[in-house]
Amino acid sequence: MKVVLIEDNPAARRSFLELLNEYYPNVHFIGEATNVEEGIALITINQPDLVFLDIEMPDGTGFDLLRKFPKINFQVIFVSSHEKYALRAIKFSALDYLLKPIDPEELIEAIEKAKSEFEHHKTQQRVQTLINNINSQSKEPTQLVLKDKYGIQIVAVKDIIHLEANGSYTIFFINKQDSLLVSKGLKDYENILSSQQFFRCHQSHLINLDYLLRYDKRDGDYLILKDKSKIPLATRKKEILLKLINDLN
Repeated sequence: MKVVLIEDNPAARRSFLELLNEYYPNVHFIGEATNVEEGIALITINQPDLVFLDIEMPDGTGFDLLRKFPKINFQVIFVSSHEKYALRAIKFSALDYLLKPIDPEELIEAIEKAKSEFEHHKTQQRVQTLINNINSQSKEPTQLVLKDKYGIQIVAVKDIIHLEANGSYTIFFINKQDSLLVSKGLKDYENILSSQQFFRCHQSHLINLDYLLRYDKRDGDYLILKDKSKIPLATRKKEILLKLINDLN
């Protein structure tokens, strides 16, 4: 696997190379760049398999760099110093990222994941989703990449009605689409969608409040959604939900 690093901080570059040499001496490191312009040239000339890409650089961002490539034929792992909106957009796009200073175990996990996905190149769709989310006028990402056994699917966040836990998997119920069984747990999606209109109403259920029709307590506590779904409401969640509903009104 041919690897390049695009990072403007000299100390961060040295640290990365030390970790790479220690934990992945067999990886073919073919070059580094310090800004967007150099990074574009480095990728174009060397055709790497995997790019470690800083988000904020003197002449632009890692997203600006990706916009310059009409076709993404390499894996991308973002590297950043800050947890903020850009990283939320990355999570929604199912792309990987590392926070500085890089933890060796997280680096190993990221590279192993990139190696396992290398033969099933789906990076193009994920990057396009990322760019769409970054370009969106909304403060929140508007598209979410979901991976199932058939590949990946891009869905509009506003079309997600509710999510249901199925062991270590999650079932997505989507407006005017078939449900999707996704190989990631409900807790992961609760974290991703935490600042959107989603509410964990039960251990096994996460709902989009935009689809909430009514709260029904005639036969236990249930929530009725606009698609006629009947979702249980945990007792400990009732007071929180009622406050949320009151705040929405």
